[in-house]
Amino acid sequence: MKIKTRDFGEVEISENDIITFDEKIYGFEEYTDFIILYDDEFNSEYVWLQSVEESELCFIMANPMLVDDYSPEFKKEAEKFLGEGELEYWLMMVVRENITDSTVNLKSPVIINLNTCKAMQLILEDSYPVRHYLFKKEEEDK
Repeated sequence: MKIKTRDFGEVEISENDIITFDEKIYGFEEYTDFIILYDDEFNSEYVWLQSVEESELCFIMANPMLVDDYSPEFKKEAEKFLGEGELEYWLMMVVRENITDSTVNLKSPVIINLNTCKAMQLILEDSYPVRHYLFKKEEEDK
């Protein structure tokens, strides 16, 4: 099937590519079906979480490996909602005009069960920040 996307134009997808958010994305509860789009230029460091239902609804997510010392415990909680299987997680980004001001949400990762194609945004109990600068701010020269 073909869908319109915000950043990639029209793309061909398989129904098997659709990820369903039974536990909704906060603030976007009316949308449940998404796909993940990749751009080879970014080597899987960033992906696009594109709504299947609304072409203009698309989130950019960052690979959590880009953040030092970030290893949240969420497996048991996620499996309650998503079932057992291989879990993958991503960090929602706020991309700023000046890319070095961009942040990721460490408090509420998007977790995907690759076996069931179910997903959720989970609020972690740990005290992670909602806005974490993805790119280290360099000290100004004196």
